[in-house]
Amino acid sequence: MGNNRQAISILAPLFRTTEERCPVLLLGAGASFRSGVPTAAEAVKQIARRVFSERELAGVRPPERVKPTEWEPWLQNFPWFIHGADRLAENFPLAVEHLLTPAEFRKRVLVDLMQPANGISTGYRTIADFVMRGLVSTITTTNFDPCLPDALRERQPHIRQINEVNRSPGDTAQFDIFNKCQVVWLHGRAEHYSDKNVAGEVGAADPALVSLLRPLLDASPIIVVGYRGAEPSIMEGIFGQVKQGRLDFPRGIYWCLRHGDTPHPHVEALARRLGSNLTFVSIDGFDELFADLAQELADYDHFRAAGTRQPAVPALRSFDERIIEDASLDDLDLDFVLSVLTDYCKKLKRAPVTRETMFSLMREQGLLLSQDGANKVTAGALLLFGKAPHEFFPHAVVTLTEGGKKRELYEGNLISQHRRLLERFDAEDVNPLLKVKGRRQHGEQRAYPPRALVELLVNMLVHRDYALAEPATVDMRPGAEIVFANPGALPHRIAGRVAVETDGRFVLSESITEQRNPALCDIFFGISAMERAGTGLIDVGQMMTESGGASTFYHHARSDRFEARIVPPLASAGSQTIARHNIPIGVYVLNSLPFTVIPDTISIAQLTVPWRERPRDLDVSECGTFIVRGSELWSFVPLPILTTLLAPIVDREACVSVDRKTIEESPDANRVLSWLLRKHWERYLKGFAADGLILEEGRRHRAFFHALNGENRTIVWNGPQRKGNRRDVAKKRGEGPRTWFENEGIGYEIVDLGGLWSVRIKPFYMFTGRNGKTPLPSFARTSRATSRIKFDRNKNVEADLAFWESFLGRGGETINIGDRQVDNLLLAASFLKVEVPEIGLMDDDTDDQDRMSA
Repeated sequence: MGNNRQAISILAPLFRTTEERCPVLLLGAGASFRSGVPTAAEAVKQIARRVFSERELAGVRPPERVKPTEWEPWLQNFPWFIHGADRLAENFPLAVEHLLTPAEFRKRVLVDLMQPANGISTGYRTIADFVMRGLVSTITTTNFDPCLPDALRERQPHIRQINEVNRSPGDTAQFDIFNKCQVVWLHGRAEHYSDKNVAGEVGAADPALVSLLRPLLDASPIIVVGYRGAEPSIMEGIFGQVKQGRLDFPRGIYWCLRHGDTPHPHVEALARRLGSNLTFVSIDGFDELFADLAQELADYDHFRAAGTRQPAVPALRSFDERIIEDASLDDLDLDFVLSVLTDYCKKLKRAPVTRETMFSLMREQGLLLSQDGANKVTAGALLLFGKAPHEFFPHAVVTLTEGGKKRELYEGNLISQHRRLLERFDAEDVNPLLKVKGRRQHGEQRAYPPRALVELLVNMLVHRDYALAEPATVDMRPGAEIVFANPGALPHRIAGRVAVETDGRFVLSESITEQRNPALCDIFFGISAMERAGTGLIDVGQMMTESGGASTFYHHARSDRFEARIVPPLASAGSQTIARHNIPIGVYVLNSLPFTVIPDTISIAQLTVPWRERPRDLDVSECGTFIVRGSELWSFVPLPILTTLLAPIVDREACVSVDRKTIEESPDANRVLSWLLRKHWERYLKGFAADGLILEEGRRHRAFFHALNGENRTIVWNGPQRKGNRRDVAKKRGEGPRTWFENEGIGYEIVDLGGLWSVRIKPFYMFTGRNGKTPLPSFARTSRATSRIKFDRNKNVEADLAFWESFLGRGGETINIGDRQVDNLLLAASFLKVEVPEIGLMDDDTDDQDRMSA
């Protein structure tokens, strides 16, 4: 943390406030120094060089070749110049006023001057993260470089709207103290001719702007970083005393100075007036300060809905943010919501979301709206997390056809559609291998780059117009093309920036985007299902060209539809030049169901008597699932509830609630945690007794199906490509007294895959006697297993995993294996998938080790 330790102890609590008003930042030129934007003193030098080059030397030599011995005497000879080695910065407004004329030249020079030559520094990106997390909402700045807005735009769509105030004179309409993200340009912007840099302009602040700002500043702590305090427009206009006898800024001003720097006389005067309401804070620098604040506040977040107020007129809202009056929270799969938002927060490095904060986050995202004190469900929430979204939007489906025939329907919530269609796109009939001739060698490649299919699928799901009651379609035309079509032509702003031909064809040459469904975009970006906004179709075009194929995009304004067509390279015909060889990526399915949500703490209750000697009248039914380890009882139930339920037999003083990360650091404690997770999993498995699945007696970690009244047991299940599949999970073999059964089952174990807890599943066969339930002796099972395993090949293994995934997940997206008092223990209902570059993999390994016998 360097020399910022004391500064962090002062400033970090301001961001942790539970009050509505978070800190307001005031940034000056020093904040942009690391980004390559010159300070005031350096800006004076660059202005002098440029003007001297263009006007005194007639452009013969570029500014960087103008010598100090040329421009310094020339500059110092002006009557307005303020002399003194330490006062060069004070000449900045004077240089702008006298040297940068006319206005167009001033704009051109200042815009060039303020470009971040080194890119956006880490400090600005940290501020953007803080805005996304609700720790900051208003940033005021005397700068007019683009570092701040560019950093904020990098966080879109998670930062829904960036409100910029005072970009041009009188431009204060976007100001609102409830805005989640607003930038107040105290001196305007150069590109709008509104920058206030000349001597007369920095002498006074805009009264209208001050009247808007002061109530916010009086209600908020103010943190000043990188600002000297030289301009009267700020020191007298913004920080001036409003009412005689009143001590302004009751929440305090925290003025940051680099170690060893002394405050400007204007700031010293302000400090004398405010007394204890102004605190000087010593820091290493802007970027260093915010890097340390980011570390200190890593697990802190404000899940609040402030700043997401919707337009009063419903028609002005995007479709996904409109309230669906007939819907309620009961129509949402809240387990799935928690699972997805947990992943969302983890990937965006936000604080972990809980059942308690989940609804606040959803309001922030525009998925819920507060109305009359109640949470109203929006269209976006139903589309993303609805249990049966087709009941509200029957058209929100995707149909997959082959040459307009063999129609397959993909319905359910959008995340489910996304997952299932991705699996379908991996199939050989959708994306076959082609033998492609190159100039020097032949090779095999997929007909379509898998990433191109992913981009077009996401574009279809997220950017379609759900207000139009038409389905989205994917039409495969083997060997010819795949056509993606969805309701909703290009938005007007984008359509106006591209050249559209008479047949509707257009070409994107720049990254432009408009979020038709901002709430959907936010979630899909947050779970890494989408790439950077505005680049998807451009990437598709590049990938198709590099693979030897082609792509075309259509804007059908009259029918209000968008269409994308991708064409594969010609197979085994002609010479196809591939621009670059992409490393092939294989998608591998691991036989593991990952935990998506696990409680952050484990309760350890210290027992005063052995568990077997507990009072008989002690009711432990509300304690849910737990394990007893010696004199300790471990549970995910919150400690206050647990100790109350077990009050007669626990030592309250010795009971502790331990952070899960701490437990995971101890190998011994980690094994106990694994045991507790397994107990929850086995409780869940017992819920399948009506389906004939039973835990094996006398042996841990296995479960198998038993026969149905001495006959075959059949399970009907839905696969990713076909519904209504029938599978005999207990098959009768032999006749009469020699009858036996072949029963399907699974072995299971809890594993920690590098920090990702999972339930690992291994299908196996149990061989039982005439009742289809009692296992045969081990020697009889061994002989049958040897015979049966000959039929197991990879295809069978894939079918096994697909079946168990569907069966154990009960067709849902998540599996809740929590118990009483524990509602945040969730598994994904699909096996873990990983992408692996297929380089150096052995292709001659024919050993089948994917199945084990009983």
